[in-house]
Parts: sequence; C-alpha cells; structure tokens
Amino acid sequence: MLKTVFRRRNLMSKRTVCLILGVLLLSYIPLNDGTHESSDSFIEKLDESIQRIEISPDPNSISDLGAPRISNSSEILRSESADSTIGVYTHSGLIPSIYLSQDISFSRIDLAIVIIDGDTGLWDARMEIMEISGIEIRSTIPPSGYLVQGNSEQLKNLQSLTSVESVHEVPAGLLIHPALQDAPDDEILVVEIVGWKNSELVRQTSSLDDNLQDVANSWLSDSWSPDTGIIWGEIQTNDISEIIKHPSVSYIAPVPILKLMNNEARNHMGIDTVEDFFITGLNGSGQKIAVGDSGLDDDHGDFNGRISGLDSVTPGDSSTADPSDGHGTHVACTVLGDGMRSGGTYQGIAPEANLYFQAMEDDDSGALYSIGINSMLNEAYNAGARLHTNSWGSPTGGEYTTSSEDADDRVSTWDQYWQYQGMTVLFAAGNERNDGISSPGTAKNVITVGGHVNRYNGAPDDMYYWSSRGPTDDGRIKPDLVGPGDYVRSCKSQEASSASGSWSNNWYLEYSGTSMATPATAGAAVLVREYLMEIASRPAPQAALIKALLILGAEDMGVRDIPNNNEGWGRVNLVNSLIPESDVGIFVDDRSRLSSGQISDYSFDITRGGEELKVVLAWSDYPGSSSSSTQLRNDLDLEITNPNGLLFKGNVFTNGESVANGQKDSKNNVEVVLVDNAAVGTWTVRVRDSSHGGSNFYQPYSLAVRGVNVNDLDPDPTFVSDSFELSVPIPQVDEEVEFSISLINQGAGSIPELSVLAAVNSATISTKTLSLSPGESAELTWQWTPGVEGENTVSFYIDPNDLVDEVSESNNQYNQIVIVSVPGVRVTSQAPMQLIEGTSDSSTTWSLDLTNTALFETNATIEVSEPIRMQDGVEFDWFSSFSNNTFNLMPAESTTVSLSVVHPAPPEPGLYRMLVTGTDVENQIESEFEIYLEVPLLSDANVLIPTSQIRVNPLVSTPLQIQIQNDGNGPQTYDVELISPSGWSLGLDSIGSFAGSSHGSTGSLDKGESRTIDITINPPGAMIPAGTVFSAAVSVHSRVSSDSWSEDITLVVDNIDVVTLTPTSDGTEHDVSADDLLEWEINFNNQGNRDLELTPYILSKPNGWSFTGTQNSFIVSSGSQFDLPISITGNGLAKSGELKLRFVTEDGFVIDWNRTIDVLSGAIPRIEFYQVALPDGTSADTPLGVDSHPVGGIGFDLLWKVTNDGTMTWRPIVSMQVPNDDWE
Repeated sequence: MLKTVFRRRNLMSKRTVCLILGVLLLSYIPLNDGTHESSDSFIEKLDESIQRIEISPDPNSISDLGAPRISNSSEILRSESADSTIGVYTHSGLIPSIYLSQDISFSRIDLAIVIIDGDTGLWDARMEIMEISGIEIRSTIPPSGYLVQGNSEQLKNLQSLTSVESVHEVPAGLLIHPALQDAPDDEILVVEIVGWKNSELVRQTSSLDDNLQDVANSWLSDSWSPDTGIIWGEIQTNDISEIIKHPSVSYIAPVPILKLMNNEARNHMGIDTVEDFFITGLNGSGQKIAVGDSGLDDDHGDFNGRISGLDSVTPGDSSTADPSDGHGTHVACTVLGDGMRSGGTYQGIAPEANLYFQAMEDDDSGALYSIGINSMLNEAYNAGARLHTNSWGSPTGGEYTTSSEDADDRVSTWDQYWQYQGMTVLFAAGNERNDGISSPGTAKNVITVGGHVNRYNGAPDDMYYWSSRGPTDDGRIKPDLVGPGDYVRSCKSQEASSASGSWSNNWYLEYSGTSMATPATAGAAVLVREYLMEIASRPAPQAALIKALLILGAEDMGVRDIPNNNEGWGRVNLVNSLIPESDVGIFVDDRSRLSSGQISDYSFDITRGGEELKVVLAWSDYPGSSSSSTQLRNDLDLEITNPNGLLFKGNVFTNGESVANGQKDSKNNVEVVLVDNAAVGTWTVRVRDSSHGGSNFYQPYSLAVRGVNVNDLDPDPTFVSDSFELSVPIPQVDEEVEFSISLINQGAGSIPELSVLAAVNSATISTKTLSLSPGESAELTWQWTPGVEGENTVSFYIDPNDLVDEVSESNNQYNQIVIVSVPGVRVTSQAPMQLIEGTSDSSTTWSLDLTNTALFETNATIEVSEPIRMQDGVEFDWFSSFSNNTFNLMPAESTTVSLSVVHPAPPEPGLYRMLVTGTDVENQIESEFEIYLEVPLLSDANVLIPTSQIRVNPLVSTPLQIQIQNDGNGPQTYDVELISPSGWSLGLDSIGSFAGSSHGSTGSLDKGESRTIDITINPPGAMIPAGTVFSAAVSVHSRVSSDSWSEDITLVVDNIDVVTLTPTSDGTEHDVSADDLLEWEINFNNQGNRDLELTPYILSKPNGWSFTGTQNSFIVSSGSQFDLPISITGNGLAKSGELKLRFVTEDGFVIDWNRTIDVLSGAIPRIEFYQVALPDGTSADTPLGVDSHPVGGIGFDLLWKVTNDGTMTWRPIVSMQVPNDDWE
C-alpha cells in the first residue's frame, strides 16, 4: 500500500511498507519451492513474494553539516615504541617476535628505525627529520617510529634531532615476507621485488645509486614488471639474502596468485525464499564505473551501448573476450545490466551507468593476471571512471600486501577533494571462510564486501557460508559491509565454454560468492554517488563519503553485534543511507580536512527523543607498509558528547550499540557511534587528528550523521558563517564605516518580528528588526565611527530579549574582532593570491591598491620582501619591480600600483609568501600586506624522437629509442601510451607492465631529467611494398593534471630485397673444351617488396673466352621472375678459370653470380736434354760433354726439360729406362 508522508520540512516523499530492506538485483527474484525454474514461471510468482520500497529522490534528504569550527591543538601523547612485523622496538632496541636466521639478520646499512619523543607530534618530527638533506622517511611504524633511509652520514645526523629519542639498526629480515624468511635452500621461487615509495607516493626504481632493474638483471630470471617499481621473476632461495642487501629493494615477497571470488559449494544453502528490492528514481545515469575481471561478452545485449571502454590488462593477451566461465560478464551485468534480453527481469542495480571494463584473464591458460593495481586504477581514473569494482583477489590470510598499499595509495590521493574527484574502489572479501580476508581487500581505503544469503533459508540475515571472515592481520574490521552473495542471477557470456551455474537459461545464470556480493554493493555505491551529485547537488564526493553513507545505512544482521568479523558494519540498505523517515535527517560533510593536532567541532540539536543517532567518520588514510604491524597512519578520533556531557568514542560498542567512554580506536579508518535513544538537546560531534604519521600535510575526512534534527514548528535564526563585512578592511579612528552581517532561518517556522542587536566593545550601536520565513536569509547593516585604536569587538545578538521560541538558542551570538588604525597608508589587493598555470610563466604581476587612510595629504612609498617558500622557509632572490614606488596621496586617495616579480619558468612547487610594505613617510607608519604565489606541481613533457621517419622492416621487429624529458617544475611520473597503426604493434620493452605493453610509466623523473624509452616495433609479418607509410604515435600523460603530449611516429617500410637465382651461384662447369659454346638461362625470382632494375657487369672471365648476351638493364618486378640468357665461346686456346657476373641496382643493391669453367686438356708436350752433372762439380748440356766417370763409384745426375706448348693443362707421368739391372 502506497502512502504519502508529510515531512516536517514541508516536503513529501513516497514510501511503501516493507518487512526487510536490502540492496539486491532485480534478477534476485525468489522461487517459492526452492527449485530452479525457467524464467517464465519465475515471473508469474513475482507478486506473491515481493515487498517493495520506492525511493523518491528528495533534494533535502541529505543536508550539509556546514563548515566545522576548526581549532588548533596538538597530537595526543604516544607510547615511545614502534611495532614492526618482526617485533617491537623500544629505546633498548628490538624485542623480536619471530626468529630470523643468521643469513637475514644482518643490518641494512642504509636503514634505521627512529623512535620519536611521545610528547612530540609525528608531523613535527617528520618536518625535523626532513631537514636532513637527502634523507627519506620510508614508512611510519606506529605508534612512534619512522623507518628512515639514507647514507651513513645522514643516518648519523638523526641522533642530534630533538624529536628523536633513539635510533636503531634494521635487520634485513624486516623487508622479507614471512613465507620467505625460512625458505629452504636450493629452491626456485617466483617472487616480486618492490621499490620504495617517496613522499609523493611514487614508487621509485632507484635508491642511493642502486637500481631495481639492475638487481633484477643480476638475480632474477624471466623477469618482467607488472607496474613501475615492481618486478616479478624467478630466484634461487639461496640468493634472498643477497637481493635484500640492495638499497633499491624495499620488500621481497611471493608473487600473489589472483583468483576469482565465486564459489561452487552451493549445497550449503537452505531452501526457503526471501527477497526484497528497490524501485528507485535512480538508475546510475551520468556515472561511469570500471570493472576489473576475467573478460566481457560485450555484445550480450544487456550493456546497450553503454561500454565506454574495453581494454586488456593481461600481459601478452590483447583479447577482452570472456571464454571460460563468463565470470566478468556476470559481474559487470550485476552492476549495470539493463535486462534487455529478459524484458527487464534480470536487471542490474544501476542499469543506465556506463562501463569501463578491464579484462584480466589469459585466454590460453585461464589464469588471472593484471598490470598492477596502481596502473589499473590510474587507467580507469584517467578514462573518467569514478568507481571501480573487483571480484577477485589473492588469498593471503588477511595480510596487508603491496597490492593493498597501492590501492590505499590511489584512493587516498584521489580523495584530496581540492585537487581530485575521488574514486570509490571495492574488492571482494574472498571465499576462504575462516582463512582470512583476501588481498587487496585488506586495504584500508577500499570497501571490502562479504556476502549474505540471498535466496532460500536464512535470507537475508544469515552470512553466506564461504564468505571470508576478518579481521585483517593488524586487527582492523573487515569486511566493511555485506551484500547478496548466493544464487545471484545475471548475464551469461555467450562465448563461455564452462558457464554452468546452479540455474541458467540462454542468456542468464546463477553464480554464488563474494564475487556476486561485490558488484551488487558497487551498484549501490553508483546510486549513492548519483544521488549525492544529482539530487543533493553536492560536488564530486570523496570515496570516504560513499563508504560512510553505505555504513550509515547498513543493518545489523540477526543478533545485534556490530561491528564484527563476519558482516563488518552490516548489510547494505539504501533507504537508510539516502531517505530517512519523518523528521530524521541525514547530514554530511566531505569538504573538511585536518592537519596535525587540529580539531573539528560540529553541534546540532536533537529535537525529539527516543530515536536513533548514528554518526560515521571515514577517511582515506595514507597508505601503510609491509614493515609495520599496524597500518593506520593518520589516526582521527570520533568523539560524540550528549547534552548531559556523556562522551561516546568511535567503535566502542557492546551488543551492537555504543557505550560511553571506553578505549579509543587506533586501528581503523572508519569510526562509528550509534546511540539507540538519543536525548533531546545539543549534541557535539568532534573529529580530532590525534596522530599524523603520513607525509601529506592535510588529512581530508568524511562525516555522515543520521538523527532527529528538525523541529517543524519553530524557527531557528542564526548567522551565516563568514558573512560579516566591513566597508574598509582597516578603519581608522574617527573614520565612519559600515559593517553588515547576514542571517538565515534554518527552521521550519516563520518569524514575523525578530530583533538583532549590534554592539562594539559591549556598547550598543542599535537594534534592528526584520521578519524571516523558513529558509530565508537577509543582510543587516550598521553605521559605526571607531573611537578606539587597536582591537574592537563587534558583537551581534539575535532575539536579545528572548521573545522568540527557537529550535536552538546556542547560535544567537556572533563576535568579530575589527582592527582600528590611526592615520597612515594601507595596501590591499583584490587578488592577493596569484597562481602559476603554465611551465612557461616566467613572471607574475599583482595589482595593488595603496590608500591614504588619513584625512590629510601624505607622501608614501612601497616595497616588497623576498619571496619565502612556506613549507620549508627557503628565501629566494627574485627580481621585483613596482610600476611606481613613491607617491603623493591626497586625503583618502587610493592609487593602483603594479608589482611584477620575475621568477624561473616555472618555480619549484609550493606556496610563496611576500610581504608588501606601504610606508606613510610623513608619519613613519607602516602597513603590511601579504601576497602569495601558488605554484602547483606542473607537468611539461618533451618527447624526443630521433628522426622524422623511422625505417621499419615489415617482417622482423625494429628497435626504436625515444626520450621523454620532464620539463615540469618538480619530480613526477608520466604515463606513456603507444598508438599503433592497424596490423602493427608498438610495445614498450621495459617500462610497461610487461614486455610489449602499449602502456607504461616513466617512473619518477626529477626536474630536467630524461629517460630513454626502448620500444620494439612489431610488424604484421607480411611483405608490404617498400616506401609504404604508416602513422604511429606516442602519447605522454601527466599524472598531476589532465595535460597530454603526443608526437607522431612516421613508419616507412624499408627495402626488403630478396632475390634467388637459378642456377645458383658458385657452381662448376666440368670437362669443357677450349672451343666450346657455354649457355645459361639465369632465373631471377624477386621475393622482395619492390621492383628491381638490374644492370649486369662482367667482373672477370678466363682467358680465351668471349661473352655474348645482353648487358642492358632489365626489371624484375616484386613477386615476379625474369629469365636472363647468357653465353660464352672458347677460341680453341681458352683456359680454365672463374666467370664472375654482378647485377646492380641504382641504389647499390648487388647480386653476384659466379661460375667456374674447367677446360679439358689440349696439351703439346716437348722434352729436351738439359744437363749432366758429375759429383766433382763438372757438368755439360750434352750427354757426352763431360769426361768419363768410373763405374761403381758415386752416381751422377741427368736432367731433361719438359714443356707444354698447348693451351690446356697437362699433367705428364714421368719414367726413365736404364740399360740393364746394373743401373739404378
């Protein structure tokens, strides 16, 4: 039955009666008999079992808490110790909690643990430590420790600091994952080595002249980088102690194994059916959510043109399909499917939201991979997604891993609302039941989702049996919330080979697990964000506010016992989060921030007793580290004081409700106070920055309050914050001025006559009257002539005679201090703060007004101090000049003067202050005015490509080196993206998440530093015609702004000359006669990518041979053949030898063809007597030309001359006949 309820703000909202409220998919329609039927019979039973809640969007249902009162204080006292993962450090040293073997118990010479004085704020101590040049604070080790890195001299200087009580050595084992601390010898393991993060949360690849990539090259095999500063690879366990010695290595751990968080153990479920769902005016329109999962069936039909991006983040696999079990398609459809294939029956939570999908599954192996949390979230944020849901994780037993740290890094960075738009990140708790929360679900700043029963017996107030239970290993409350986790019906991937749920039809199927609960909760988060922005008209909300609102509305399941390690803060309920009952209001603030020790105070009145008051404080904390056993860095405290002065502290609960006093929470970055029966009267809400260990100056936070806060019969006039205005900034004695202030009626009742009294220094000026309707504001003005120099207190009193019944009397007075001066000059400016917007800005100009505040003529001068950078007090010598610096001013005259300051283009980041002094020369009175120059971290990337055209081979890879130089004004990282032409693939060799990735990052580059980027150009592998031009590009994206730089890379296909000859070169023609005719037909087969015009040349030929045949040029077309006939003729005396031919193109391509000619012998032998030689030395050229020689003595020599008078080679066989056997 639909009823209309008149709310006490004279607003209407429509609601229906409901037994149980929950955030579930429309596709979770229950079955009365517990069986799995077809979708048709399923729809017939809808009216019998569903109770509906309709949320009618109400722009006033969520109100702003307003700006809090900020007061300065100090951080609370701390115990002087540091709780590390290997034991507790005290001033006496390490008290170990685990055994470290000798090979990993040695001290890292580049590291120290410092214990800070418990009375000194962690932030103040950080500032003092950072004054030591070159030193780096690597991690906070609560409650009072810092892990510090530096060289020996820098670490030695720590002992002289006033805030440091003791300094201790750091065993290498602190930086080794527990699973590796006692790893057996001689084993091969796949590990990740991780670099340090600097204070800007950029993971570094180098520290103290040691490079992480060099470490990987030395000790890891098959290494690759999933993200900047993280390298995976195989190691020998014996080498762990050597690897951890390197200063660039902050941690070594086993590589996380990712798994999807669905579960097939459905036989643990009951049989009864309970289900509720919302019909809302919300649908997710205008919101973009990213989903990281296996893959996506993008043409299923239920995404209906709302896929804004689809990308593979899997190394070596560019496919985005979902071919295994369809997990990713099911998850994405749970968030935002529109149910088209089911006529709207199986519809997601936010059916008009846009989807950015990141595919993580390797299609070949079915395993899950990713480019790293940091890169995944960056990619999605840069694509415009402001929510990101992940139904996967690594079962780590509740451990805080480097992935958890990276998730916290991104969320905390983007929740800096003054610079970013926030991104809500969700992770599944896992399906490990009592084996702990899976990582990255152990991260502080994400929303970790467990599962509750969705169908059958126990729904929705029983836990899904396999849902992972908390807490985390450091005792934090996880999961944060639970959503529907079993028998969830959603889209079925049409390409999936093993999509077999507990129920299915052609287009949909049932799956169970926290994988299903997480996207359902993510859909609810989409609606919360949409409601905040479109209905409540709030700017882009912090992720912490969306988390706080979901927790604000969460319902305790079963027995009251929140918070607990099963359900966290309870089951999601959107009605409680967005649309309160009757005169219950919801108030939020996500535009406040605290620095070290500061306190924010809010106050409001509870106007009706007996109702619940719930307050949720959430903040995206600075990331923790693997070195610490406690991950909270900036410890904010929630304190609620009731009208009787009773104090309730955050997270001090008994039986599901807050109890007074108790011990403060120093572990969680969500704190809740829940009072069942809030007393009537003024309540105060205090947020205190009690310990500030992170490196950012400010910690933003979000606050959500639900309680009775409206009295619809009484008005509530109060002063508008910061509305006091004075006609002159500094009035002078006897100068008539005008001041004003604005009032607003915050109540629901009208005020026909309201008195407002103004007084200065307790002396009444006058009383004014006005009328105010509900919500109306008005400005009142008084005239005043100061008579007292110095501080004057201007006070305003609403209803000074107490004639009006109001909601609150506590907001009826406002005081303002006004400084009154004597005659002199005053310097003012409409724009005292100037902003550097570009890296080429080399000067800045201020327009200043110099006013004679006296009523008589005077002479004046103006000057400006050197600029001082406020964060470190460094003074700079910049040139400055005024358009004029001496003035003659008539009474009350004002003149405009320009101040120009010349500075580097641009200066280093920071806020620079200068003091402008105007001097009344006649009266020697000075007036000081502060001006500021704000210099943000500015990006400017210079992309250097070696040549205008890159010659590329279409068959084999071509290497290319480019350079990216940081011309910005400070250290920063740039993201690099390669755009490839169709068929080609440009890949990053080393800076991507894997070799060949199209996306990567430069790592942190100092100002002016450049990095060489190695690129491999992979061709399509086809013979593309030479000279064909392709256009590629490299885009460089800033991480601190939306700026991008792109350079075209022109690829020109190089000449590929491949020619085969038949017959082949280097053959031999045997048994050739000296007068033969030798003929060949040479076949030229051009297998290259261009036509070849060849000119033949005879390099050499044997004597006696003449060449016949063409010596003219000829063309062999690409892909064609050409036959060239040639011949040689012998002259009868032709000799053997080598015929050498060369064929040459105009541009120098050469083909040689050689042939050896072996000519048959054509010899003309001739023999003649040459000499006879006797032993006594006599000789003659005739046989008888010497004297007689005695027989039997020493022999003598006879010589003949043999000659070949022919043209061919002759190889004679020689023999000689003697007279008889007496001769030898």
